[in-house]
Amino acid sequence: MPSVEERLADLEGRVGDQTTALADLGGDIRGLRTEISGFRGQMNQELASLRAETNHGLASFRGEVNQEFASLRGDMDRRFTAIDARLAAADAKFTWLIGIQVGMLLMVASAALGFVFK
Repeated sequence: MPSVEERLADLEGRVGDQTTALADLGGDIRGLRTEISGFRGQMNQELASLRAETNHGLASFRGEVNQEFASLRGDMDRRFTAIDARLAAADAKFTWLIGIQVGMLLMVASAALGFVFK
């Protein structure tokens, strides 16, 4: 069994080693914190760059989509104008047709009345 002085010296050595290890651990933590800050800055720069590229890509895509919709809108306007012209012609023909039918109805009714009251 070791003596009290030997055991005390052993404990002092262990405490000294732990004190040194704790001091080194604090330095390592500060170094890690610095590395994380640097990494955070790099990530912010990369994300800002990615955001700018995405915004630019979306802006050009938005422009293309707007052009396509403008072209589609122009095509639809032309087609609706053509349909309106056809319907206007059909309205005039329909008016004539109704007029002829009313005239024929009056003619048949007057002939029937003339035959009844003859």
